Order: sequence, then structure tokens, then C-alpha cells
Amino acid sequence: MDNKGGLEEEEDIVCLDASFFINDNYELTTFSFGSQVLQLYCLQSASTDFDLTGQMVWPGAVLLNDYLAKKADIIRGCSVIELGSGVGITGILCSKFCHEVVMTDHSEEVLKILKKNIELHSSEIYTG
Repeated sequence: MDNKGGLEEEEDIVCLDASFFINDNYELTTFSFGSQVLQLYCLQSASTDFDLTGQMVWPGAVLLNDYLAKKADIIRGCSVIELGSGVGITGILCSKFCHEVVMTDHSEEVLKILKKNIELHSSEIYTG
């Protein structure tokens, strides 16, 4: 009872772990760019969390990779830094032609899937 003689309402406090809101149901997806075939783990739809938009492959990345695969000579032997790499689709493609590739992202969740995708392709890195 509260000090006014009425019944005190209990407040139910529910605490959810932050991971409850993170979708990590990645699917191995195959992408083809010219003669280059990449398999990457990614989400099939976007997260609503602005920090986790890197978990999927965006249409702009597919267009860029189509162009780079057709014009690989413009990046062959170069060094590339990719800011906001997401799942790494462009950086991994560039690693097949470039001397050095640095890929970055912000979110720990995105960095985990980026690392996993890099490991999938580590044997295919350009050695020219």
C-alpha cells in the first residue's frame, strides 16, 4: 500500500539485451561481376538501425562492382581504401586487382561480418 491508503502499482521493468535488436541471419550469397565470382555473407534486407546498414549489399555497390570488373585495368596494382565497407563486396573485388586494399567500417557487428567475408576470399588476393 502506498502512503495514501491505495494499492501501489507494480512497474514491470523489462530489460532487453542490445543483441535482441540485431539481425545476424546472414545468408551466403553469390555475386558475379564479369569473370569474378564473389560469395559473401549478408542480409537480404536492410536493418532499420542506421549503424547496421552495412549488413547488406546495396544496389549502388553492385553497379560500382560491375564497372570495376569491366575496367579492372584502372585499379590494377593500385592501393585502395574503402570507407564504410559494409560486408566488403567492393573491397574484396578490388583485392583481386589491387596491390593493397584497406577496408573500414564503424559498427562492431558489421566489422564481424566483414572479417568473415575477407576470410572467405583470403586465398584469392592479388599477388601481381
